[in-house]
Amino acid sequence: MKLRPQVLLALTASLTALASTSMAHAQTSGVDANEGSSDENAAEGASANSEVITVVGTRYGYQPIDVKQDSSYIVDSVTYDDIEAPTGDNSIASMLVQVPGVSYVGDGDEPRYITIRGLSADLNVTTLDGLTLATLGENGSGTRRVNLQLIPSDIAQRVDVFKAFTAEHDSAAIGGLTNIVSRSALTGGPYLMVDGYGIYSTFEGPAGENSADASKSHWGKGLKTAIAQRFGPDDQFGVVFTARYQDRVRNSNKNWPDQRTYFNEAGEVVAAPDRALGWDGKASTTKFAFGDYSNEITNLGGTLKLEWQPSADITSYVMGYMYNRKEASTMNSSDIIGNRNAVTDRTENTGTVLVDYVQSVVRYNQWDRTASGLIAGVDWTGDASRLSLRGGYTKETYEDDEYWTRVRTQPGNEMYFEYDMRGLPQLTNFIGDPFASTYALNGSNINYNDAWEDVIDLRADYAFNTESYSRGFGLKLGGKWTRLRIEKNVDSERYVTGGNVDDIMYDPGYAHYGSNGLVLPWINYHAYWGEGLPPVDADESHYRSLISDFRYEEEIINGYAQVHYRTDSTHLIAGLRYDDASYHGRAPLTVDGELTDEFARPSGDYSFWLPSFNVVHDFSDRWKLRGSISRSIGRPTPSHIVQAESETCGEEVTGCTITRGNPDLKPRKATNVDVALEHYFNGNNGLIALTAFHKEIEDDIFTLTTEFEENGLLNRIRQPMNAEASKVQGVELAFVNRSFSFHENLGASFNLTAMTGEMNYVTDSVERPIDRVLHQPDWMANLNLTYRIPSIEGTLRVSANYQDDFMNGIGGDEWGDHFAKGRATVDLSFWHRVKDDWVFKYEVDNVFDAKPEWYHGRNVNGSLSQRDHYGQGIYFHIIYSPFD
Repeated sequence: MKLRPQVLLALTASLTALASTSMAHAQTSGVDANEGSSDENAAEGASANSEVITVVGTRYGYQPIDVKQDSSYIVDSVTYDDIEAPTGDNSIASMLVQVPGVSYVGDGDEPRYITIRGLSADLNVTTLDGLTLATLGENGSGTRRVNLQLIPSDIAQRVDVFKAFTAEHDSAAIGGLTNIVSRSALTGGPYLMVDGYGIYSTFEGPAGENSADASKSHWGKGLKTAIAQRFGPDDQFGVVFTARYQDRVRNSNKNWPDQRTYFNEAGEVVAAPDRALGWDGKASTTKFAFGDYSNEITNLGGTLKLEWQPSADITSYVMGYMYNRKEASTMNSSDIIGNRNAVTDRTENTGTVLVDYVQSVVRYNQWDRTASGLIAGVDWTGDASRLSLRGGYTKETYEDDEYWTRVRTQPGNEMYFEYDMRGLPQLTNFIGDPFASTYALNGSNINYNDAWEDVIDLRADYAFNTESYSRGFGLKLGGKWTRLRIEKNVDSERYVTGGNVDDIMYDPGYAHYGSNGLVLPWINYHAYWGEGLPPVDADESHYRSLISDFRYEEEIINGYAQVHYRTDSTHLIAGLRYDDASYHGRAPLTVDGELTDEFARPSGDYSFWLPSFNVVHDFSDRWKLRGSISRSIGRPTPSHIVQAESETCGEEVTGCTITRGNPDLKPRKATNVDVALEHYFNGNNGLIALTAFHKEIEDDIFTLTTEFEENGLLNRIRQPMNAEASKVQGVELAFVNRSFSFHENLGASFNLTAMTGEMNYVTDSVERPIDRVLHQPDWMANLNLTYRIPSIEGTLRVSANYQDDFMNGIGGDEWGDHFAKGRATVDLSFWHRVKDDWVFKYEVDNVFDAKPEWYHGRNVNGSLSQRDHYGQGIYFHIIYSPFD
């Protein structure tokens, strides 16, 4: 049975009235003065549920350790402070890296998506005040991961990460649920902060050489402000305004010798470094690739929140926000590709390779992403009841005009390179003159990418007798309706290749970083795109303009009921959630590689009942035990369901091979078990928390190939299917002490997460177990040390983060698996008050210039395949904050 929004709200109202009557005799005792503030009740599960991760001050409500102690759930939280938070924590993604069990998928030198407890960002849910956020994933690709790089920290009063679930939490979270709690003017006094700052980026790179847009070498700037004020005869109105502008340089280099060649004792090529295949134990490379990037990133946006509290029982608000991120990026890259059948003078680490071809690529992107939304809420609080209504519209858009050109020369027997395989393979010598060769156009196109997603979300939540001071039975009821739409459109102009382009090749006078001083010819970007282009390939342009287009729409109905029972020392929560989803999409249909006038129109639906049980027991004021068991789901991504169908005949088999999405994909289903033990000390200035978790995931998704005969011909169908199971488990340790007894000005926080996992991966020809899940590090850690200097009203902070190796791509065998190498970063910040209203602040991000690296297979030292260089960021702030 489908519940429309009107029916859902009517049902919720009826249940609310029923609950008020049936619970009239429930017992209550005492009053907690900390309960009932609007920010704590503004969102799903946002009532006093957080764990301290960083030693930072907060101007709003509880101190985080106090909030943690009163929580009914296993939740981690991070708070944001305009002055104390590092500028590197510009986004929600950067904030959340500090939370135990949270790792990230990066975009250059910034986190973009978060993974929770080693599970893909697609298996997490992100909300703003309990409402679903629109997300496009990468470049409109139709994933479910929310781009938290786009949302600045300024919007948040705090961010909660729920890792154990109750019925009131969103169904579609296996890793965790992240809820951004927006700022409120009703929870504190007037506030004003204006921060102007300069940025120096240490890596200069080519400094805009051959850049499509004007590009700078080092310098950037920023300005941000936050204002909160109550007004009206009885201070019943509140306004919060935040705004941010930042323009920074992110020049960088990528060095990726990611192609290995292996031989047996007879000098014949073998497929992998496997002794069973006769591998002689020596690795060689037949590829060197260098890319230098001139990037300029501009962030601009703000939030306006209007609040009204006509009485102590009623609070309402409306909030609008818009954040835009533009990135102008020019890449100049050079690739040297060797002949794998002409590797000579091989030793254990060195060799000489005949060059097959040298190519140069110039690419210019204008990435433009915007996240916006309008949300509203009303909260009513009675003697023992609480009713919360929320509604919102959020949207994310993506545009990119990409100009791409590649040229190539094949020098015959005129060029060689020599290599050294120790660590990241190095180009040690180049023999020949690449400037004396003839270059031909090998590929060229302009892609105009446009995508958008919008989400309408309505929810209602009612609670009776569930406050921290309540005793006896209580009840929570609620419902939620969500409609999601996504559309992607690509227009492509493809050009005829093969023409001579020697007249646009030039000497840049610049050697790629890491190329051992080798200068190679570059394509003159302006000469190529400004002085006459080759003819357009009309057929290829038409095909490429349509094949990636798709539309998808999804409607989700949720309803839940949750029974609470609380004594002086124990709190029990039993719940049941109903999840009902339906979807349909449209994508172009191709036959034999040719577009047809028809469309694939996948559609489907599914529903689940999802139970949960949570318990909190206080052994004393200092010791607390928590436990949780729940069921949750992970929805298939839109791209899994709405994949353009293609049919190719007469190549792999006698009949046809059909590739398609799968509208009948079932969501992943997970059983989640969590146990946490917490100890509070030092007058609630200290906390030690140990949490263990285990997740069993059913109906994992993989690509399956099936065969069938028709009219004597063998046919194949390839599509994503449900089959194999995965599991992940681990422990999280968190330690916080805001002020040590031996030195009251010293504070510290530390957390450590250790995880193990396993999964089965299925390809067309092999099924194999893997000892981890995608994006799962074996362990990760955070350390923050804060030293306060009262004589100058200053603070010195050192922050360190380590994220261990994790697998970010699965190959057909273990040699083809792709890993991100573990990396430790250290940031340093110092601030002090100059006069009563002014603060100077100094920061260095990535103090030791740690570089991201990747490798293939399981031998990190023997298969390093990429290293990126971004340098360091140095900031100087002048901050005006009169109400601190």
